[in-house]
Amino acid sequence: MTKQELIDAGFERVCAADEVGQPMPLRVDHGGRGVLVCREGGKLWAVDETCPHENQSMRFGVVFDGVITCPHHQYRFNLETGACSKRCAPLQIYRLEVLDGDVWIRA
Repeated sequence: MTKQELIDAGFERVCAADEVGQPMPLRVDHGGRGVLVCREGGKLWAVDETCPHENQSMRFGVVFDGVITCPHHQYRFNLETGACSKRCAPLQIYRLEVLDGDVWIRA
């Protein structure tokens, strides 16, 4: 996709890909919400900052093996699907694209 195609499809640039560290996510704002951009190796994901378990921030969560672990109660969420390892609502995930070193996401 080109930059214009991303914009036309509802994507918003949120950061440069090299700003996203490992294993801690990078918090960005998207559409008035906190979103975490997560990295593991060469793979990037974007998920809602708020844990659906008790509505607390996962900004200091750790990413490992395709999963982010909430720092408050250790609930684990799959970064591809948002599914939780325990009985809990799934984590909202966002579609992510990288273009020319920039991270673009769409709800």
